[in-house]
Amino acid sequence: MPGNLNSNVLTALWVLLTIISNPSHAQPFEPITGRVESFTLPAPADGSASPLKPRRTSISPPPHSISIGAISNEKKSAETNVDSRPGTPRKIGFGRDVPQLGSITDTATRLQWQNTAQGGKIAAISITSPQATGIRLGILVRRLPAEVTFRFYSQGSGVAYEIAGKEIMKTIQRNLDAGDGSDAARTYWSPHVEGEEVTLEIELPSGISPDTLEIAIPSVSHFFFGPLKAAPGEKISKIGQAASCEIDVSCYSEWSPESKSTAKITFVDSGSSFLCSGTLLNDASSSGTPYFLSANHCITSQTVASTLQTFWFYRSAACNSGTLNPEFQTRTGGATLLYGSQATDTSFMQLSNLPPAGAYYAGWSPNAPELYAYVTGIHHPQGDLQKISFGRFQSFQDCTATNPNTGTYECTFSNKSNGKFLDITYTSGITESGSSGAGLFETIGNVHYLIGQLRGGNASCYGSGSDDYGRFDVAYSDALHQWLNAGPTFLLSVSKLNNGNGTVISSPSGINCGTRCSAPFTQGANVTLTATPASGSIFSGWSGACSGTNATCSVAMNMPQSVTATFSTIAATGTVVEYYNPDLDHYFITAGPGEQAFVDSGAVGRWQRTGVTFMSGGNLPVCRFYGSMSPGPNSHFYTASADECAQLKQLQATTPATQKRWNFESLDFLTMVPVNGACPTHTSPVYRAYNNGFSRGIDSNHRITSDQAAIQEVVARGWINEGVVMCAPQ
Repeated sequence: MPGNLNSNVLTALWVLLTIISNPSHAQPFEPITGRVESFTLPAPADGSASPLKPRRTSISPPPHSISIGAISNEKKSAETNVDSRPGTPRKIGFGRDVPQLGSITDTATRLQWQNTAQGGKIAAISITSPQATGIRLGILVRRLPAEVTFRFYSQGSGVAYEIAGKEIMKTIQRNLDAGDGSDAARTYWSPHVEGEEVTLEIELPSGISPDTLEIAIPSVSHFFFGPLKAAPGEKISKIGQAASCEIDVSCYSEWSPESKSTAKITFVDSGSSFLCSGTLLNDASSSGTPYFLSANHCITSQTVASTLQTFWFYRSAACNSGTLNPEFQTRTGGATLLYGSQATDTSFMQLSNLPPAGAYYAGWSPNAPELYAYVTGIHHPQGDLQKISFGRFQSFQDCTATNPNTGTYECTFSNKSNGKFLDITYTSGITESGSSGAGLFETIGNVHYLIGQLRGGNASCYGSGSDDYGRFDVAYSDALHQWLNAGPTFLLSVSKLNNGNGTVISSPSGINCGTRCSAPFTQGANVTLTATPASGSIFSGWSGACSGTNATCSVAMNMPQSVTATFSTIAATGTVVEYYNPDLDHYFITAGPGEQAFVDSGAVGRWQRTGVTFMSGGNLPVCRFYGSMSPGPNSHFYTASADECAQLKQLQATTPATQKRWNFESLDFLTMVPVNGACPTHTSPVYRAYNNGFSRGIDSNHRITSDQAAIQEVVARGWINEGVVMCAPQ
């Protein structure tokens, strides 16, 4: 009990309940009778904007429309016959194939690109799944420029979800970093769009070619039960399916803070969509980091966590009013799964985007409750408006899953030392399917502290049932203290971009990205990050809180920090093939077998192999640049000079896209540089000639070849001989 605490156990903090705020506004902790009592911060001006934005209908092109056909009665019956027991996520949708868009080629042929007034391109695809109450698109991404913008909307809507390509690639990279190399990890699930039709609109800025986009839309999640079911002001009978003995949380104003920390969540697993509940948690330093707790049987992996969509303030406007709170909002972007455990059925995450203003960070206790303590649960049964349940803690339990396919599990009586679950009987209210992951709170001195999250049970309106909650104190001791500890800490998050592979490791330890890409560090610490490229890749540089191309960088932890490490794939070995286009009188080289096959197919024009090749290999990467279709130059340029590469990148950064410039594409292959115009033994010289396009008023083009006679031939036609620029292994 709290009276047993003394000044020697202050490190086992009872962490505060706070409203979302700028961390700099946080008040100091004030210990009272061995505990840190909760306090409330004033509502800030929230910098996170709603993901829904007004549609720019003036630029929306007519979409290519696809219908995937009606669902058979047999399939509909099989998919919608859901398990409604507590302890199972509430299934609300199932996967459907989109055969017309199953491959990258299928999708590319249906993207009908149009020019925008800004010099870019735009295209749209409309997909209809008849009788759906809503749809999420499963977009398989192989290559996606960071500058692309995706918009998701229904044709009749005036608003759209707008997602940057950079955010989509970060989401996919999180899945890959967690060790999932499957197509599921490379699939981005769109936000939920209500209705049986959804449109994907893709906008490319000037200078970005549609050829750089490699996506397919092989599947959708077809919703048969909408997570909203009503707009603000509509009657509760349209909103949910909760049992008659459930209690409206809005009737208990003293639980309003915890209500505002509880969110309904939806997610996609193997194409099917589900509903659960979860809780926003504070940390000891009130950093404002959006830590989020739910059940492991809901969020089972990083790939599933990346599909997370949260619904905030989804409750009635007033006690038993039967209408939806007009402050209701949703957030997209998924989450990083920091810790998952079946032992306590814990999924502990960091949301990628901040909750809306007015959301609360819930307090928690790192200690187990005493037997027969009064407890309270706040949750979304059947995905309905938020409910509240009251009960008592009866016993410690040891619970084990018996069938992961059905979600069944068994519990036996245990003790405080070994039991990892809390058995609860209700005095009023119950839980249902969809309540899974919801927080359980204990009241101590009129203050509420989270002590667990819902696993499941057999509670019913007819009594004689109970529920089991995973013990928060056990999960805290096992791992969560790393993020929620009592010292003032800030979170350092590392993400990896581009098409290469590598690891980032921190000193002091904590980040091995790899598998763990975020960690808390003590305020004021200097954290050194070291980037190590994998075989066949090269480290290209830092962005965010770090900059430059050195393998190491230092981050001062005086605030939450984020760093991006860019790794690029290069052809360490292989053959560089030269092509010629007689229509353009241009030369082009590539070391990528996939790109070579693509060029050979004729899909990008009348490019012909010249028969000249040389080998990739050496200690220096070759920078590859491309101009643009318009304003140009419609050509590629290659350099092994680090200085020349850096100068062109700087010019790119300072030259508007409306003017001719070279745009960095990748590090294409490896080579060696000549010394005083000569190559070392066992290597062959590679020459470069320039068509002097700038002076002649045509697109610049360079010929890079190991054939000296070929250089002499173009020089005889007026090209400029630039000499030996690379040395290729023999």
